[in-house]
Amino acid sequence: MLDKFQLKFVEEAQDNVAAIEEALFELEKSPDDNEIIERLFRSMHTIKGSGAMFGFNDLSHFTHNLETLYDLVRNGKLSINKDIISLTFESLDYIRQLLDLGEGSLTDPDDIKRQKDYIAKITKFFPEGQTLTLSSAEKAALAAKQAAGNAPEPPKAQGPRNYLVTFAPFETLLDNGTNPLFMLDDLTALGSYRTIAFTGQVPSVDNFEPLKLYVKWQVILSTDQDINDIMDVFIFVEDECRMDVSELPDGDILSDKEKLDPIIAKAIETQTELKVEDFASFKQQPKPQPQPEPQAQPQPSGTGNATPAKKNEKAQDNKISSIRVSSDKIDELVNAVSELVTMQAQLNLMADKHNDPTLSAIAEQMEKITRQLRDNSFSISLIPLQGEIMQFQRLVRDLCIKLGKQMEFIVEGGEIELDKNIIDHLKDPLLHIIRNSGDHGVESPEERVKAGKDPVGKIMLKAFYSGSSVIVQVSDDGKGMDPEKIRKKAIEKGLIDANTKLSDKETLNLIFASGFSTSEKISDVSGRGVGMDVVRSKIQEIRGEVTVDSVLGQGTTISMELPLTLSIIDGLLTRISGEQYVFPFSNVERILQPSEVKISENQLGDFFVYGGEQLPSIDLNKIFHDKPSDLENTKIIIVQQGERRVGMIVDAVVGEFQIVVKPLGRYLRSIDMISGASVMGDGSLSLIIDPGRLINYYNQQKLRRKQQ
Repeated sequence: MLDKFQLKFVEEAQDNVAAIEEALFELEKSPDDNEIIERLFRSMHTIKGSGAMFGFNDLSHFTHNLETLYDLVRNGKLSINKDIISLTFESLDYIRQLLDLGEGSLTDPDDIKRQKDYIAKITKFFPEGQTLTLSSAEKAALAAKQAAGNAPEPPKAQGPRNYLVTFAPFETLLDNGTNPLFMLDDLTALGSYRTIAFTGQVPSVDNFEPLKLYVKWQVILSTDQDINDIMDVFIFVEDECRMDVSELPDGDILSDKEKLDPIIAKAIETQTELKVEDFASFKQQPKPQPQPEPQAQPQPSGTGNATPAKKNEKAQDNKISSIRVSSDKIDELVNAVSELVTMQAQLNLMADKHNDPTLSAIAEQMEKITRQLRDNSFSISLIPLQGEIMQFQRLVRDLCIKLGKQMEFIVEGGEIELDKNIIDHLKDPLLHIIRNSGDHGVESPEERVKAGKDPVGKIMLKAFYSGSSVIVQVSDDGKGMDPEKIRKKAIEKGLIDANTKLSDKETLNLIFASGFSTSEKISDVSGRGVGMDVVRSKIQEIRGEVTVDSVLGQGTTISMELPLTLSIIDGLLTRISGEQYVFPFSNVERILQPSEVKISENQLGDFFVYGGEQLPSIDLNKIFHDKPSDLENTKIIIVQQGERRVGMIVDAVVGEFQIVVKPLGRYLRSIDMISGASVMGDGSLSLIIDPGRLINYYNQQKLRRKQQ
């Protein structure tokens, strides 16, 4: 079982994997962009180093080989192409699997073989002569075979190499608890060494500050490890020091004290850092060796105070004050605030009952604080849609390869924030819709050129606010939907009668029926008739609505209207036959008196005219209690859901309240038109009406009348 530090590593590693995936899409468009390549390399380097630190040895080993591939790219030894990018995407999927596995090292033989197969795919891109990095387990096994006298030569049989390592920490390195001597111990453990400590910047006792670091070091290191292993020692202080690794001439430099001692003595005496040129007399310079470029860091000058101080001052200016919190804790906070809302409603009732000015003032102030706390707690639970976009971009890329099409994925409004629970419910619908857009919507390049279109099709994901809701749309510029074809398919499957007359809009909505599909063949992409049915059911689970618009030959747009949150809403409390029902206040447009309009009836149902528009009228007494309302003693609530407006008749309107939404439970979950329940301040129960489903119910009744 993972401890809390390992869990923290897994969480941050997943963020790094997402960052690599995002950079890959940019790199695919700009394969020569060195800045993107450096970002990729740094993220891989972090996963590798942190993985080794927290015991994820096989993850670290695998990522090291992937990092080596991109080290070749950043040093000009290898050029980026689509095969390398595809392999990297595949490798990221494997890294995610290793993170989900939650174990430091692989033990199952099949898992070990699988990792070797992945590494083999990576090393196929290595230039001839590039060595393969062995894992610690492989090194141990190789050592055991060598001891038995029957082992092959190891891949890295080049002998020790000499390096000059410069480690100049900033004065503020001690502030975060880092001990530079530990890093020097790790560094010198890699091989044989000579260490030089530069103490020339150490001030007098009067000016000495114990929390500042005044010393820098240089190490002449002879090791059989590669340069990445040396860099790994300083992985967590890269931004808090100046460090450099340079390769020195081959040979046993450390043993030649006659030449080496004077060089070191002069450096200590003059307090001048050694350079590669100082070792020219030992042997000829070796062939250039690829190495990570040292990060450009400001070098301390003078007393060494200025640069670190400026760096820290800038860091403080740019620092974002944020913390990472478990989603379970946020859910607990929201639930606690929900209960507080109910208690506050009880306090309001008590204040009204006792008519006490002091109690009323307290209740009013409490209501303000509760509302503010509610808004703040919900803002914490909101996350940007952008965080989930990458998997959809990856889906479009995979569809292009699988279907032989050219498609571009465009995102607008990725910064829009939604409740985490809503985004979780939104993932599957978006996957189904985008998959259908790529398979059914966007044509092949040949078909698009023949139709006078750009050979590259476009799939757009767009999100924007609309009142108190969020609209998420997926559009494509493909061939669109043919209403006549949909109608014939619906008749063939028995979804409608051959004599049924439907508008184009109503016909298009038949795609959401269970089992409906216009695909001529079943594939692993689509064609089984379950996708759009899942879309509607998933969206309705979160009190949302989904609609479709399409123009034949031009494209299709699927729109989903979603609430901002699921837990607490502002609601309009009403009474119908003595029972309490709540309308989401965001859907309420206006409340009318019966005398303001005249309700009429035709063969399709009741209606009234308001503002020059004929609106359907729904008597909720008939629907919920199977009896007509007394129209002289009722209220008409005009409810808007998307583009639809309907008048709903209730007996009385009680007022506006903050409503805590509770699920109905598994036995009542299938009830249409009711999305949840709430306990009011006086302990009574009220049911929450889902306007979208209620309007759909009305439309289904109207459709039956048409068929009759």
